[in-house]
Amino acid sequence: MGRILSPNRRRITSKRIKFLLHEIIPIFFTIFLVLILEWVLIPLIVNQSTGMFGFIFHYIRVIVIFLVIILVLFISNKYQTKNTKQSEEHIAGHIGFLKLYNVNRKNYKYQLLYSILLFFLLLVPLGFLMFITEPNAVPYRAFSQLINNENSYLLVDNFALFLLYSVIIQFSISFSEETIFRGLITKRGSEYFNKLSAVMISTFCFTFVDFFLNPMSFIISFHSGIIWFCRSLIIGLVFSLTITRRKWLIPLIVSRTLDSVISDVIIWDFLGGGNFIQLLYFIYIPLLLISIIILILQRSRVKESLQIGIKMIKSYFSNNIKLEKSKGDKVFRILFDIIFAFILFLFGILISV
Repeated sequence: MGRILSPNRRRITSKRIKFLLHEIIPIFFTIFLVLILEWVLIPLIVNQSTGMFGFIFHYIRVIVIFLVIILVLFISNKYQTKNTKQSEEHIAGHIGFLKLYNVNRKNYKYQLLYSILLFFLLLVPLGFLMFITEPNAVPYRAFSQLINNENSYLLVDNFALFLLYSVIIQFSISFSEETIFRGLITKRGSEYFNKLSAVMISTFCFTFVDFFLNPMSFIISFHSGIIWFCRSLIIGLVFSLTITRRKWLIPLIVSRTLDSVISDVIIWDFLGGGNFIQLLYFIYIPLLLISIIILILQRSRVKESLQIGIKMIKSYFSNNIKLEKSKGDKVFRILFDIIFAFILFLFGILISV
């Protein structure tokens, strides 16, 4: 291997493999083993055809994912502290990870603002685009959801009870996914290698999971599949860039929860025999109008964020990354990042089923 790869390419490879071995594999396999127990025990306690099953299933899953990540990062930090000298400024991995959830008097207004911006300026337009470009998007999504027993809450007759289940379940799912993709892969990955590589690896991994592990992707039309893939790619990229700049997970979780609850309401109406097309327009038209108003009011902030994001993406595809000495090194880094993202996707299958 040493004769085939240049020193710089060995550095690129070794840092990603180190991240894989030290954190990804221990975390994913531990979560997988605990979730096996969840699949065995919960059906013995709760009827899988009830809304309560999904509530308990996702609530336990989010707790398991969060605690396992903290535990592994704590053990990893203890091992590194024992074997290497740490500077006084060094922040333990589990402490830095916990800070991503920090909401205080100084930043809660900004976190709320970013939740609103991400929801109205990104998720609402993309969600509406998906629905109008694929007329059967709602039936397809309903079919793909009901394959899994944990989504039985969509069949609850009482709207208030359904909405309660939906908010809690979608918050749990968003919390789990943002913790893994943005908290673990993006933020922790940037501790091992260049932060823009961590952004792109997380983006591609999220896109692979959101597209290839969703049954809907294989039953919609080809052009809708392309739109779905691009939608996942855009969301993954914007969210990863946001966590890199702001180091806040809560706005990402809140905005995705709101988006998912809206989709749930439309699907619930469809399954109940309602006119979901009318409901779709009834919900999205006001939201899009609000999106336009927010875009006008926050145009300077949006423009600044877009400029920074574009600049960061351009730098990823340039030769300005430290220690890269040739165009071949850049190409190697980009290709290896995509391959590494696919490897993480394969490990992610363990905790996605």
